[in-house]
Amino acid sequence: MHLRLSSFLFLSAACLSPAADPLPGHSLHGEAFNEGPRQAAVLIPGTGKVDFAISSKNAEAKKFFNQGIGQLHGFWYYEAERSFRQVAVLDPECAMAYWGMAMANVNNDARAKGFVKKAVALKGKASAHEKLWLTTLENFYKEDKRDKKQRALDFIRDLEAIVQEHPEDVEAKAFLAWKIWHAKGEAPISSPQAVDALLDQVFAANPEHPAHHYRIHLWDGSKPARALKSAAQNGQAAPGIAHMWHMPGHTFSKLKRYDDAAWQQEASTRADHAYMIKNWVLPDQIHNYAHNEEWLVRTFNELGRAKEAIALAKSLIANPRHPKYNTLAKGSASYGRTRLIETLLKWEMWDELLAVTDSPLIAAVDDASHEVTRRRARGIAFYEKGDLKSLDINIAHLDEWQWKAKKQAAKKPKIGASKGAKKPEAAASAAAELRALRAVLAGTKDASAKLKAATEMPKERAAVLWLKLGDKKQAEASLKGMPEDIPGLAAKAETQAALGKMEEAKKTLKQAGKLAFSMDADLAVGGRFDALASRLGLKDGWRGPAPKRDDSGERPALDTLGPMHWQPPGAPKWEALTLDGKPVDSSVFAGKPHILLFYLGSACGHCMEQVNAFNKVAQDYEKAGIQLAAVTLEPMSLAGRITEQMKTGQLPAFPIYCNPGLEMFKSFRAYDDFEEEPLHAAVLVDAQGRLRWWDVSWEPFSDTGFLLAESQRLLSLE
Repeated sequence: MHLRLSSFLFLSAACLSPAADPLPGHSLHGEAFNEGPRQAAVLIPGTGKVDFAISSKNAEAKKFFNQGIGQLHGFWYYEAERSFRQVAVLDPECAMAYWGMAMANVNNDARAKGFVKKAVALKGKASAHEKLWLTTLENFYKEDKRDKKQRALDFIRDLEAIVQEHPEDVEAKAFLAWKIWHAKGEAPISSPQAVDALLDQVFAANPEHPAHHYRIHLWDGSKPARALKSAAQNGQAAPGIAHMWHMPGHTFSKLKRYDDAAWQQEASTRADHAYMIKNWVLPDQIHNYAHNEEWLVRTFNELGRAKEAIALAKSLIANPRHPKYNTLAKGSASYGRTRLIETLLKWEMWDELLAVTDSPLIAAVDDASHEVTRRRARGIAFYEKGDLKSLDINIAHLDEWQWKAKKQAAKKPKIGASKGAKKPEAAASAAAELRALRAVLAGTKDASAKLKAATEMPKERAAVLWLKLGDKKQAEASLKGMPEDIPGLAAKAETQAALGKMEEAKKTLKQAGKLAFSMDADLAVGGRFDALASRLGLKDGWRGPAPKRDDSGERPALDTLGPMHWQPPGAPKWEALTLDGKPVDSSVFAGKPHILLFYLGSACGHCMEQVNAFNKVAQDYEKAGIQLAAVTLEPMSLAGRITEQMKTGQLPAFPIYCNPGLEMFKSFRAYDDFEEEPLHAAVLVDAQGRLRWWDVSWEPFSDTGFLLAESQRLLSLE
């Protein structure tokens, strides 16, 4: 048994001090190493063709270092840190390994500083060239009175010094281009063209360099067409990195090439899912994952691919939630709800909208932002179905939420509360919109006044309502500023035709046809387009052909990159011993949802707090049909002490299994491969033997209420 582990088993938590030995689950190397990946890296195909020479004599360390560099260029920071940690294991004296870990934490100064400190301590062992690279971060994170702008400029100057002293250093030029772009918030780019020319030097030396990523970012906000060639090569330059497939979607979206954007974003999500399922990474632990997914939903909607948009939004809602990564305030959960409702409204799917907003998928929540969105959508659907009574119910709910939102805004926000929770005006504008709909439906005298008061109502809906009220002047005024997507163009063309503007209606219909070449055939808007085309005398129809282009790059088949939706991986089989020495294995839970709590022994104080917390609510889990069990690294002779430490003085309400050989810990990845130490973990396995939720960390997961509610939610979605 590992020396630190064996000594830990016989020490109380109170005896452990940072000077002697860190607390169980904590890294030996300091706080910065507690976070981030704790399992060994593997060489992954397709992370970018790069060559960053380091002085290490370990050939494998050099491979992992280059992999980390490619991952940095692809903003795959979590995996980049893992690669550099592997370098440090293979060559503990490699200062550049810690430079890489710091670079993988450019958005976390506290952790980056911890890694830089390690790098600087090894600086004397670095080559002269490497010392220049180490100096860039040593200077950047140095404690002094410089402001952010000056720090950024100094970083740029230090990178320029490397380029000047080593003009053959392609990576110095690539990272210089990155930093000039990355620092634009503190030090605005004075000449994007100069940065573009610098990238030309990179590609002259290495046409497949993943710095194509930086060219896309460079021109994204101003002249996206200038990045078109890089957009066609970016994913192909590092096909193993999902974000590299995503970024060309920016360029294609800005150029209104939504079919190309959708392909890129779908490639990204498939690559992400393949990686997450294989490596047990929760979806929202990945940088940019939720952003890509929600944008893909919007892109599908631009093309009228409503079924795919709905399926993806539902998948986002079904993803596992976690207090750190995915809540109603951020990540898949928030985006999924918002985009699903938005999609169903956009394509007038009233029955499905009412069904889904009254189901566990989009249940009522105690959150002003999400509940206002839900109630507004239901009110619109009830208006379209002519249900005045149900419309009134949702108006009343919005009035109540306006009052609740005011109270929420007056209080200190809770952790995880959505950003929109502080906006009582959102409830007020939604209620005003529904009151206008009610007035039109009921035919009340104040309908025009109510409609004018609904200032936030979408113009495409307002135009239709003004026509119903016979006010052509207001309907015509609504034409200005209508959205240029398919539903917006439909409303615009129909309004123009109703106003007698037939030639303008034809022009608008043809504009819609250029977008709708891949639109779902059974959408309500398609039928209306058909009727309008017939009325306008368009004999050849209105739908345009799919565009033919030869500048999108060579693309692999999408299904070779991974699955379209996240899927839970299978749980490993396992064997252990009960407290009385009897063998037990995973078959004991066959067909039964269960949660396994991996804890680091009865001497671990915060482990005992976790076990006690779950022991108190074990009956709640049992009532929900979820069994609990704990797994300790202690042998039976020591594990039995847990019964003495339970606050009730009784046996725990769930079984304790012993796994002193750590095989079970390792198979569930509750193990730090770098430091060869066990970690805390909590995992949910469903009746089919699939991993539905997990948390592996330097600290135990003790939010029993969250895990019970999330387990019930996930299991209900089967």
